[in-house]
Amino acid sequence: MSRPREFEVDQALRDAAEVFRTKGYHAASLEDLTAGTGLAKGSLYKAFHDKKSLFLGALDLYSRESRERFTATLEAPGSPREAIRQTLLGYVERARTASGTAGCLITNTAVELGAQDVEIAAEVRQTLRLRTDLFEAAVRRAQVVGEVGAAKDPRALAEFLELTVQGLRVLVKSGPGEDALVRAVEVALGVLV
Repeated sequence: MSRPREFEVDQALRDAAEVFRTKGYHAASLEDLTAGTGLAKGSLYKAFHDKKSLFLGALDLYSRESRERFTATLEAPGSPREAIRQTLLGYVERARTASGTAGCLITNTAVELGAQDVEIAAEVRQTLRLRTDLFEAAVRRAQVVGEVGAAKDPRALAEFLELTVQGLRVLVKSGPGEDALVRAVEVALGVLV
């Protein structure tokens, strides 16, 4: 009879996501992953089979939890344009922390692995598409209440907003300063009117 698992799988995936986010997929060693998760090699392999399976599980959980936070901010009651603004400023806020300068697992993955692995690239594209859909819904709500020009293409604006998010996430890693990031957010919001 096998022993029951002595760890919480989602927490192990969160911990692994942090290792991959800070080190990257290729640079994250087995030693890094065992230290980061607090799990022994055998437990990691038994639960996740290999590094790629662990990575895909971590990326999936990170994407879902990120999307939940993203959705909560974008769908907050009140002004849809302000919700978009707060969503963008959330990335600036996270840049203030040491972990913020490590970037985003989704963005880092797109840069490191997007052209190398079809399965991982598809996961990243799906995450970005779902977030763009959420931006589009917020833009449409803002159009209904007159906060965004009615003649503007909501999908094009949503794609632009997602590109802005990705740009902020990359810039955070190079430390341009909070003022520059806030100015970029305000310029992006100016496109909406």
